[in-house]
Amino acid sequence: MTKLERVERSILIFLIAALVLGVTVSVLRKSHQGTGVIIDRFDPERYKETAADASSQAGEKININNASAEELAKIKGIGRTIAERIVEYRYQNGSFASIDDIKDVKGVGVALFEKIRNRITTE
Repeated sequence: MTKLERVERSILIFLIAALVLGVTVSVLRKSHQGTGVIIDRFDPERYKETAADASSQAGEKININNASAEELAKIKGIGRTIAERIVEYRYQNGSFASIDDIKDVKGVGVALFEKIRNRITTE
């Protein structure tokens, strides 16, 4: 048996790894067929902001004392997790006296507050 040079060994390892990866992907795809799991490609059109979302961003302020998590999550910068924390904070501590009090919610720091301050109200 001949001894492989370093470059040849590297190429051989790469080819084996590519083969194993290809087989793994093929097996995973076949195992998910018929299970209801959808293997889909990323579609950027699906995640574009709608005209209604854009107008709500520039329009009315959202009252953080009575807005649902879904409504709060529509504010740019507040995702689902922070929106749920705001609702939970309100449930545990009562209404916010001022918009500055939202900074007491975990995940709402000074930077995020400055970004959303013109979109929220307590009135």
